[in-house]
Amino acid sequence: MEITLLYTSLIAVLAVFLSFKTGLVRGKTNTMLGEGDSSELLQSIRAFGNLVEYAPLALILLALLEMQNLDEWKLHMLGSLYFLFRISHAYGISISRESTPYRFVGAIGNWIIILAMAIYGIYAYIT
Repeated sequence: MEITLLYTSLIAVLAVFLSFKTGLVRGKTNTMLGEGDSSELLQSIRAFGNLVEYAPLALILLALLEMQNLDEWKLHMLGSLYFLFRISHAYGISISRESTPYRFVGAIGNWIIILAMAIYGIYAYIT
């Protein structure tokens, strides 16, 4: 489970960074609850929120695939791509309220990696 530990740890660092950034924006806008009228705060809240909505599912799937003895290089590929897509999405949502290429690539990549792991899990079960 060392591989899943690595990517869970990286995602945790990203989550703390995004949470800290949200706290800084809350202080800057003097908005302690909700997003008020601040677009910047809403973007920061959603960058963090979107990560914590999707990451648990992806990391559980990664752990289960590791328990099924999926090749280490495949686990690292899935984990590193997932982490990079999450960074891309967080950056994209942070720089603009509108859709950006970073946000788009991050979101699509997030779904593709989760779907790929889920399909492999189903395949592993039926074979």
